[in-house]
Amino acid sequence: MPIPLIGKLALGVTLATVVVMKDGLIEVNVQEHHKGGDHVHLYLPATVATWGVHLAPQEKLREHLRNHRGDLGIARAALRELEKLPDAALVEVDSPKEHVHVNVRNGNLLVDVEDPGETVHVSMPIRAARKVVEDLERDAPAA
Repeated sequence: MPIPLIGKLALGVTLATVVVMKDGLIEVNVQEHHKGGDHVHLYLPATVATWGVHLAPQEKLREHLRNHRGDLGIARAALRELEKLPDAALVEVDSPKEHVHVNVRNGNLLVDVEDPGETVHVSMPIRAARKVVEDLERDAPAA
């Protein structure tokens, strides 16, 4: 017996929800301060980050990985340690013209930058960032 359309839609929504709940969300919010400035605010499933690695131009990606393979191990180790941290401020720079804050909160890495030209907020689950690095390590050509 064929599944009715509403059942297929419900299944699709359920699967999408499971993906988002499992990997979390990436938030990007950029507001330009000049007259007519753009405002971009996106929420994306963190899974998109791992897909993006596979969508990157493979020749350029292999070249970059060949030159920076050792950095991936450092990044992986740093991300594993960040996952263990309780909520914490990692970097705070406050000057008369700009403010930069990097925090760990609820398993997410938060980067907030404000300067006269724009305000930028990026939030990404640390686990998703580590997964991207591990995928890159696995796919990286030998040096």
